[in-house]
Amino acid sequence: MAKTAWLICTDLDASLLDAEYQWTGAEVALSAVRALGVPLVLNSSKTFAEMAPFAAALNPLAPVIAENGTAIGYPQCWGLGAADVAVDSYSVEYCGMPRTELLRIAHDLRERKGYRFRGFSEMEAEALTEMLGLDAKQARAALERHGSEPIDWLDSVEALEEFSDALAGEGVALVRGGRFEHLMPAHQSKGAALMEVLQRYRSRQPELQWNVLAIGDSPNDCSMLEMADQALVIPNPKRGTLKLKRPDYEVAPAPGPEGWGVSVLNFLSTQVSSTTNDDKRHE
Repeated sequence: MAKTAWLICTDLDASLLDAEYQWTGAEVALSAVRALGVPLVLNSSKTFAEMAPFAAALNPLAPVIAENGTAIGYPQCWGLGAADVAVDSYSVEYCGMPRTELLRIAHDLRERKGYRFRGFSEMEAEALTEMLGLDAKQARAALERHGSEPIDWLDSVEALEEFSDALAGEGVALVRGGRFEHLMPAHQSKGAALMEVLQRYRSRQPELQWNVLAIGDSPNDCSMLEMADQALVIPNPKRGTLKLKRPDYEVAPAPGPEGWGVSVLNFLSTQVSSTTNDDKRHE
């Protein structure tokens, strides 16, 4: 019988990270994750440029999923060969429709129908600094997008539904994140990208039975939360607690990294032992 190995796939903002982009409260759990050799796959709507510093600090030998699943960075030490671009120590693959096409479709609909919204492509770094509390370097990194476009919706709920339906007819999905709506290719998602990463782990080590714990707090996390072997929802005090279709998920006892840390420590103590993920090659 194959040995079970776990990987953890987590959202960042309002899940592992707090409003100050810190993981205060999750340090003990993160140390335990590293000690047990559990790969920690970061999965966010952030750009790869934004995520690279977090990946370097938390788990530099695991893949990174960026822009809601439209970009996947694999450690170059994995030796996977050709990629769309090399960023730091990662080979990055872009998935689906390019951002330029997303923008063309969305802006054409806005021009014809009069929808009111503003996208990141129309913002300067200074505007993001003020809106999101980012420093100048972080704001510039947030604008380095390839396969998605966050938009600040300024119109009615009814108009948003019409816009979403019109986008769907063009092969574009409109997905709710923590702060913005996100334009992205219809068949790409955090869950689809997680499946690709999981298949890589299974191909690299077929002797292991790889399982996934997914962690998130927002609607754009649902695709990975629904498909994972175990799902952990982080409550969000601003938007409430996400409800999944599956009945067998856990809700953390507190928001942000504090709840993340408590729940992950409990998960590790009940599901992961030093004999299941003891080979650093898993990363």
